Order: sequence, then C-alpha cells, then structure tokens
Amino acid sequence: MKPTAIILAAGVSRRMRPLTDDRPKCLLPVGPKAVLDWQFEALAKNDVRDVIMVVGYRKEMIHDYVQTHYPSFHVRFIENPAYDSTNTLFSLSHALREWRGDFFYMNADVVYDARILERLAPGKEGGYLAVDKKQCRDEEVKVEVRSGQIVAIGKHLDPAVCDGEFIGVAKFAGQFAERFRQEVLDLATPGNEMQFFEFALDHLKDKSGLVAIDVTGLPCVEIDFPEDYQYALESVVPRLLAAQGAERDV
Repeated sequence: MKPTAIILAAGVSRRMRPLTDDRPKCLLPVGPKAVLDWQFEALAKNDVRDVIMVVGYRKEMIHDYVQTHYPSFHVRFIENPAYDSTNTLFSLSHALREWRGDFFYMNADVVYDARILERLAPGKEGGYLAVDKKQCRDEEVKVEVRSGQIVAIGKHLDPAVCDGEFIGVAKFAGQFAERFRQEVLDLATPGNEMQFFEFALDHLKDKSGLVAIDVTGLPCVEIDFPEDYQYALESVVPRLLAAQGAERDV
C-alpha cells in the first residue's frame, strides 16, 4: 500500500508578494504548469493517489483547482484556521491529528523531479529527507549528518558544518513515523506558533532512522523568495521538461 501524501499549503507567502496577492503560492505558474501540478504529477508517477492538503490562505482556490484538475485523486482538505499566525509545525499537526501511518511530506511550494519520490521509497521504516548537497545560505533549512544519520536540522545551523539543504520533500514510515507524529503533536502548543515542522525533527531525542537521501543533480527548488521563482523558471523547468521529453522518447 502506497503512503498518503501530506501537502502543506496554508501559508500566506508574504515574501512572494505581490505575486501572491491574488492567489496562493502553490498556484503560481511555473513554466506550463502551476507549482501544484508538478507535485500531483510526481505523485501520480509514483502511484500515490491519496492526499491530505492542509489549507488556509485562499483555500477555496486550492480546493476548486484540485477538484477540477485531479478528480482521480482522493484528496482530503484540512484547514489550519490560524494560518496567518502559525507556521508549518501547526499545519502539520492538524494533518497528523487526522492521519496515523506512513506518509510522504511536502511543502506546497516545491517544484521537483518525480524521481525524488522514488528515492524516498525504499520500503522500510525511517525518516527520509531529500537533501541537495551544496553550500547553503543562512535562510535555507540545513542538515548535519554524521555516520549516515541526520543529527541536526534547521535554518539555525552553521552552513560550514552542514551537508546540504533539505528541499521540503520527505517520507516517514513505520515506528519512526509514529514517534515523529507524537513529537509534532506534543510541540504544537502555545509558544511554538512560528516554528517550522523541522523543529519537531530537530527536537527528537532519538533520531535513529533519520537519514538524508541525496537528490543532488535532480531538478528541484523550494520557492521561498522571488529569486527562487526566477531560478525555477530559468533553470528547473527546462530540465524537468527535458527529462519528460526523454521519458517519452524511450
């Protein structure tokens, strides 16, 4: 049985204004498709059809778009009513109150190659984070790895000691998924409203089974800033389209 996909799409995306004044970031056009199209197509290629979407900002637009374009998917919409004053830790907690089991995780602002999901699905329990091994900026979510295991994750880490950027796509399975679920629910409390979901991973005392999956070289980008959007248009999309063309020619 394929895991459910949890997509967090509740945020206002203030850093992308004015592009997001009239639509959620996941519906921004990136090449011939919206951000969300790239994600649903990647899920379809990996036979994942069960989706939980956490929504908030302009939720009706997302609901209508998904219902119109992806009727073959089973999509449940869960609202984060405090989307304007909380971050991804709280959005994920809303989903995990409704879901118990294995799941793919993705931020709704990531454009990525479908082969990334393939690499995250080894069929055993653990936490698998897609990591682009590169020199990171301060603002990026970074991972520190020792002996093959992630020992720290977050924006606060020193780029000099980190192995790369977590791109916002992951898989959690088995007992690790249950431990992580409980950590998220325990931490989604007053005082942590603006924490990212990675806070719960970093907070885990036992990180055994949390590993970085190298996706370096596969086209992907998390669109946080206007320059990321330009990078997606100019670099990521041409490579994704070329890869899709190569698949059709096989």
